[in-house]
Amino acid sequence: MTLTSALLWIIPPVLGLMAIGAATHALLNKRDSKAAFGWIAFIIILPLGGPFIYLLFGLNRSFTRARRDYVTKLLKDSSDTLSDPPGTNFRPLSTVGERIVGRGLSSCDEVIAMENGEILFPAMLEAIDGAVSRVLLGTYIFDHDETGLQFVDAMRRARERGVEVKVIVDGLGEAMRIPRIGRALKKAGIDYARFNPIHLIPPSLNINMRSHRKLMIVDGVYAFTGGSNIGSRHLAAKEDNPHRVLDLHFRLKGRIVDELEWAFRRDWYYCKGTRDFGRFLHCNLNYPEAPVWTRLMLDGPNKELDRLNDLLLGVISAARQKVWIMTPYFLPTLDLVGALMAASLRGVDVQILLSGHNNIKPAHWASQNTLRQLLEKKDIHVYYQPPPFIHSKLLLIDDVYTLIGSANMDPRSLRLNYELGVELFSTEINNQLSGYFIGKRENAVRVTREDIERRSLPARIRDSFFWLFSPYL
Repeated sequence: MTLTSALLWIIPPVLGLMAIGAATHALLNKRDSKAAFGWIAFIIILPLGGPFIYLLFGLNRSFTRARRDYVTKLLKDSSDTLSDPPGTNFRPLSTVGERIVGRGLSSCDEVIAMENGEILFPAMLEAIDGAVSRVLLGTYIFDHDETGLQFVDAMRRARERGVEVKVIVDGLGEAMRIPRIGRALKKAGIDYARFNPIHLIPPSLNINMRSHRKLMIVDGVYAFTGGSNIGSRHLAAKEDNPHRVLDLHFRLKGRIVDELEWAFRRDWYYCKGTRDFGRFLHCNLNYPEAPVWTRLMLDGPNKELDRLNDLLLGVISAARQKVWIMTPYFLPTLDLVGALMAASLRGVDVQILLSGHNNIKPAHWASQNTLRQLLEKKDIHVYYQPPPFIHSKLLLIDDVYTLIGSANMDPRSLRLNYELGVELFSTEINNQLSGYFIGKRENAVRVTREDIERRSLPARIRDSFFWLFSPYL
């Protein structure tokens, strides 16, 4: 028997066993019946490539990897939070997050919204230049461009002053930008880590389990967090910028800074597997008369799975006046669609502000298919903002609750990525950001069900096709 004929006898059974194994894994491990059915059907239809594609995109390896314990006791052992700060009444909205994470609220002395790189980046660079103790930076994308190199140079100067500087860059986010920023960081002598790095040997090509978190902590005094990555594309005032992005970021002060630093330390330990920080010392106390109260909400495809999805369901279900959403990607799960429709039926003002120009076309097309169902309720108002791409994320509930952070309202953020959200309880902050929302809405175009139905047949087929893949867009 020749080698060729032997292979013809061996390969089909091997591929068959691989297909059976992949289909069985999907059947036993997928929590969503539709996802399980879809993967099994895909593997049956494509027995040659289906198991390999499932290996790359379908497996959730994070739960196993996450068994490497984060340094979870750094904050909890000495932290005090308040369930009901004096003189406040945030129930039932504050109850939801408290039940999810088992923690009360932390004080915040200052919240400053910073739109786009023209405002944000100078403030971040100024904070780095003024650092005396430590600069801790974590981001999804760190571009090797003029802006990115300004940050590298500022952190190099800080390191030369004796400041502790650590940087976490997501492995996929860095790999998508050539040349990689890691080379510049290494050349500048900056201690950095890749979150779940992408490499061929040993093979690690998974596009899931990405750290989408964005945060920077300086001296335990300032924390920057929100939706902005680091790069010149966020310089939105430059109309000749070919890939400009509008975004919203925040600078925080107070006890919440300690919690965000704890989150960075957990991620650093996950990446490095070593505790190369000194003992964690709190820089801030809970101030009983704080103007803003906050709670950190970490989410990821590990033991923190579904925290943000559960939070969204809870606070939307508790809303009595308004639910205003701003997000670049809108592919809500069916339970979130149901919660929004139920809120509308209760008389809650539900408004959704999306980007009319999207940098990921399949996500935009799939979203249009989702809107068709949501717009059956005529009291739900959806708006498209004009170009350029708007990457801002914001949730406003009633007159006291605001959720900021890195997460989009799509399955990738809510199930596959490591994300962070910060709950803000403050009427003043809610009013301020409601004004921001209204200003953006005034320049937007309302989308109706009739608009969605008027799409051509090819467009509807295209949108429905990509909607099938919405859990992975």
